[in-house]
Amino acid sequence: MLTGDDTDGAQEIFEDIVQPGIGPGRHIHHDQDETFFFLEGDFVVEIDGVLHEMSPGDVAFIPRGTVHAFKNVGATKGRLRYVFAPALKMETMFRAFHAAAQTGAITQDVMAQIAQDNGQEFVGPPL
Repeated sequence: MLTGDDTDGAQEIFEDIVQPGIGPGRHIHHDQDETFFFLEGDFVVEIDGVLHEMSPGDVAFIPRGTVHAFKNVGATKGRLRYVFAPALKMETMFRAFHAAAQTGAITQDVMAQIAQDNGQEFVGPPL
């Protein structure tokens, strides 16, 4: 929706369609805050070890350096908007994940390396 180039590095905004039962492993953004806007579906989000149930219209703020993860716990696809501030390299990371998935080269180790190269660290399993 907005890249770091669009905002002079202040933030990046993305939307994602999340299939039922899907969510990333627990991870940390060491140098940026993240905000989730839950647009469609039912989710749980873990922030610093505490689980929160999220429905459309809910918002979750994750301060930089905080372990977090989410999962679509509904029976239908969900839609989620992410805001990263400052932008840093999240667009690069998501594009690298997509490219690796397109070639069939995506593994947990590949994802961990891509994340690490772009300022994110996986620290645990998905919810």
